[in-house]
Amino acid sequence: MVVKQVAMFLGVMVSILGTSSAVANWSLDGPNSTVGFSSVKNDSVLEQHKFRNVAGAITDEGDVKLSIDLTSVDTNIQIRDERMKKELFDTEKNPLTMLTASVDSEALKNMMPGKIMTTDVEFELDLHGETQKLATKVQVTGLENGGLQVTTLQPVEIKSAAFGLDVGIEKLKDIAKLNSILLSVPVSANLIFVAEE
Repeated sequence: MVVKQVAMFLGVMVSILGTSSAVANWSLDGPNSTVGFSSVKNDSVLEQHKFRNVAGAITDEGDVKLSIDLTSVDTNIQIRDERMKKELFDTEKNPLTMLTASVDSEALKNMMPGKIMTTDVEFELDLHGETQKLATKVQVTGLENGGLQVTTLQPVEIKSAAFGLDVGIEKLKDIAKLNSILLSVPVSANLIFVAEE
């Protein structure tokens, strides 16, 4: 099953990066990018988590696609990783989450090294078989060789019920014998995009 999930993620990466290679202006530097989220249990215990595998691209027309491999969730506790994959994300059925958006590519092309721009971004998030429209404010910083750093200025609040994740959170709470787990999950990202030659 793990091999199948890895193959699926690689297939999505090829789809995102390969089919748009003729027009892609930037591709995501996955190893140097981070997508993280936090959870609060028992009303006061805050814990930080992340996803290890992320792929994406921004095309010359400003179309943004981002794919997050949910099987790569990393909470620093292996048994908790496995429980999240099985009980929360149900990665056998939903191994990936996809984000799509449209941005002003002309503004991005004018981002010289060190230049900073703040902008609002509306996007669609496909997670756990549900699609919702969300918004966030990001800071874009121009890097050397035409690259971009895109950072969320405020966490994106993911409402678990909107994506059918509340049932999974309840299961995790029961398994871990917790009094509570906050149903709203803040997600932050720091993404590095490399300019295509």
